[in-house]
Amino acid sequence: MTRKTLLWLVLPLVGFGVLFWQLAFAPNQMKGQPELLEMSVILREGDGAASTMRKGMEQAAADLNVELRFLTPATDNSAAGQTELLEREAAGNVSAIILVPSDRKTIGDAVMAAAEKTTLVTVESGMAAWGALADVTMNHTALGEAIGTAALNGVPCGGVVLLLDSLPGDNGIRERLEAAKALLLREGRQVRVCRWHAGEDTLPDLLNIERPDAVIAFEASALSGAAAVIEGEKTPPLLYGCGSTPEITDALERGRITAIAAVNVFSEGYLAVQVAAEAARHEARSEVPVIAFSVVRRETMYQSENQKLLFPMT
Repeated sequence: MTRKTLLWLVLPLVGFGVLFWQLAFAPNQMKGQPELLEMSVILREGDGAASTMRKGMEQAAADLNVELRFLTPATDNSAAGQTELLEREAAGNVSAIILVPSDRKTIGDAVMAAAEKTTLVTVESGMAAWGALADVTMNHTALGEAIGTAALNGVPCGGVVLLLDSLPGDNGIRERLEAAKALLLREGRQVRVCRWHAGEDTLPDLLNIERPDAVIAFEASALSGAAAVIEGEKTPPLLYGCGSTPEITDALERGRITAIAAVNVFSEGYLAVQVAAEAARHEARSEVPVIAFSVVRRETMYQSENQKLLFPMT
């Protein structure tokens, strides 16, 4: 084969190779994608209970050409740690910040300052009153009343319900607890409120002292932790709570949890990134709906509408 013939064979292959490279690795604008945005996501705790929400955010980031940086305070649910992260990220000129607040009153000044510098969207506990551009949240009072009503069916009048106060401060979780407490007292149940964080070894002692007919946890990490503790009790109380992580769904299926108020946190995370991206790009913003929830029991967990809440990624 002559050199001339070889060149005629090789040159078209080289040309196709260059064309493929341009199509595959060209700038986003050449492929019709929007400009890359960098966002900081400030969670209130480590991955555990936030993992499903994080997956929703990551899916939105992949769809919308967004790069996310996930940050957590050194200590779970630390308002001081969140304040430090907010101040640092706002000073870094990121396109947007998504925040899951731990205590609105404590971090309020930092939120107001950050909202003046960048797009700020809050998730779970709304902070529009402090300047947040949008709140991706739910009706926490209605959620607390719903899980309190579920507990009424399992606890006789005069019975004791132990409410786990796992996230003190001004936040949506506190709103749930207060709503459930008011409803249970109104309906003639005795209520005990006890401070407890997942991972602490004090819950068995609390159960032994209070001897409740039922326990209610108001956020996912506390509910998962309580389910693990109660499984080891000889005469466990009924367990109710809020959250829809894979661990909670498994405990519900196995009967360790009686009922949950399930929230589609995957969609919650997705929507937060979508709204933040639209605002940062000065696009028309999607309407932010109130995030829906549903009370789910073992017998109803595989109904189609509940599967969307418990298994949102499938």
